[in-house]
Amino acid sequence: MAGRIIGFIKKVIWVLCVQLMSGCLLIYIADKLFAMYGYNIYVGINPITVGVSGVLGIPGIAALFAISNILK
Repeated sequence: MAGRIIGFIKKVIWVLCVQLMSGCLLIYIADKLFAMYGYNIYVGINPITVGVSGVLGIPGIAALFAISNILK
């Protein structure tokens, strides 16, 4: 029983880490693409944005860029 719980926790941590790394990469690529096409939208990579991208995924990244555009 305890082995299954530990296995599940390891799987959740692994998936979350992969989402965190892919979210950082996607934020970086989107920042560069927006800058290349002349848009003045920028979302920095910091613990809050990485956490949002890790938990919410692509919709979270889209929300970060939308909020960045609204608040500028």
